[in-house]
Amino acid sequence: MENNGNENFRYVYFLRSLKNAGDVRIRRILEVYKKAEMLESASDFELIRIEGINKVIIDGIRSEFRHKKEIYSAAEKMLEISEKKGIRTVTILDEDYPDNLRNIYDPPPLLYYKGELKPEAKYSISIVGTRFPSDYGRKVCTDLARELSGLSIPIISGMATGIDSIAHQTALQEGNLTYAVLGGGIDRIYPPANKALSEKISECGALISEFDTGLQAERMNFPRRNRIISGMSLGTVIIESGMKGGSLITAEFAIDQNREVFAVPGNISSKKSEGCNNLIKKGAAKLVSSADDILSELSYKLRDFVGAKAKGRPARELPQMSVFETNIYIAVNGNEPLHIDKISEMTGLNISDCLVNLLMLEFKGLVSQLPGKFFTRR
Repeated sequence: MENNGNENFRYVYFLRSLKNAGDVRIRRILEVYKKAEMLESASDFELIRIEGINKVIIDGIRSEFRHKKEIYSAAEKMLEISEKKGIRTVTILDEDYPDNLRNIYDPPPLLYYKGELKPEAKYSISIVGTRFPSDYGRKVCTDLARELSGLSIPIISGMATGIDSIAHQTALQEGNLTYAVLGGGIDRIYPPANKALSEKISECGALISEFDTGLQAERMNFPRRNRIISGMSLGTVIIESGMKGGSLITAEFAIDQNREVFAVPGNISSKKSEGCNNLIKKGAAKLVSSADDILSELSYKLRDFVGAKAKGRPARELPQMSVFETNIYIAVNGNEPLHIDKISEMTGLNISDCLVNLLMLEFKGLVSQLPGKFFTRR
């Protein structure tokens, strides 16, 4: 029987060969014609009704179908080369395509990956920043990645030197999932110094790329790579970024994709933090000083993930919680006791409502009250 995954790969690989099509048009074609035979038999009148498809694109489709055999042969060769190197593929037609990425404006129709794409990836947070961090940037990145990893929230980054690498390394040290999105083929690790890091990531997460196996990383590829980093994540954290650079491009993509953007504030006289400070000043990013700020903002999306295993421990079976109880439970994250005033500030609830919901959480065995109106998880 024909392998449906391979058939999807060949079809999407075929569509990527179309000139002037691009990811958006390819997605629109695939939404209507999920099989090559369906597209091949479609009339010009039917095709022109697809948004963005014009006579030039249609002529290109007809022309490419005349070379279908050669294009499919090239696709088979690419599959063979990739599989020999332990690289797998997934298309936007497949069920295991990353959920968050599927919903952006211009998702890559085809991904290569080495490792495993797990369902937990939809709860990921991306962390990006300068390639030349200060001691402050290094510490903040390590602390944030460690706190998020303690909650088993996967970390996504671009495996560049600096902040990206620190985020990946910290996640790995904590035994957490981490995903690296590359700007070239997965077998062409860039920078080469991160070869050992890439191997560890593929064992505890995955290396991911939309670029064909064997393709060298190029400068023009990195902005495209950045849209995948933000697109796979619930939110993106920027740590130390100047007024220009890849980190701010990632932030722009996240904004366009309707994802949360967080920025770590820095010294107002530091060039390394100009971009972060400006994002916060413009209201384009939320100030983050700890993982609590991220969890508070994304509590409604992380609700189903609350109670997942922390640092290798089995997941705790949690009782049913209301939205308010969930927000409070996330705020009281167990690192240290929190005062009622701080809980109120973090959740946006008044103190009276906080106390009522905290009492319910106590009844459910989830939090404990300490002297002085401090609370902690049980």
